[in-house]
Amino acid sequence: MGTLLTVLGIAFALFILKFVYDNFLTDNAEKDWQKLKQQDPEAARMIVQNQGLNLRTNYLIREDGLYLWTYQGNGPNGYISGISMGLMFEAGKVCKFEADFVVTLTKGEVRQVLESNSGDYLKEVSPDVTDYTLDGKQISFRFYPDPQKTNTYMELAGEITSNGLRLTITQHFINYVIADFDSQILFTGAKFVFLPA
Repeated sequence: MGTLLTVLGIAFALFILKFVYDNFLTDNAEKDWQKLKQQDPEAARMIVQNQGLNLRTNYLIREDGLYLWTYQGNGPNGYISGISMGLMFEAGKVCKFEADFVVTLTKGEVRQVLESNSGDYLKEVSPDVTDYTLDGKQISFRFYPDPQKTNTYMELAGEITSNGLRLTITQHFINYVIADFDSQILFTGAKFVFLPA
């Protein structure tokens, strides 16, 4: 009986060692890649096309276009027939524009917007221009409608994605009913799509 348990113990130990070797000590990436190419050629083609995006660890804000978010649907205060927000980045600054309708821009219109808002406009003191903070792929910035009242502002915070930004838009303000600072999340996961010029 003792010999049988010893043989079973050795067989079990060999099974565990083989499992560890196959899963952790060998490089199965090439075998898995060939398997993926056979099972889903469309997904494999997308991976090859976006390989630079998938391997990128240095997240940068692009300044050769603008980031546009549009929304139509239910909002925090009821139905919204259309709202758009655009963001342009240049030399450590971000400039925003807003519209109460769904904005669609052609490549020529994006170029025209960039040309009209570049240079000196981003150096002016304006409620629509501010500095941004970038930490890895995390980004955040605040727009102050009145620079004298630093406790009332709109904050956009989130991350850089492969085709734009995913941001949470929060309004911070003084709530006179409770006599304290308050905030309201306006939108979570707003997807700003990058439009090149």
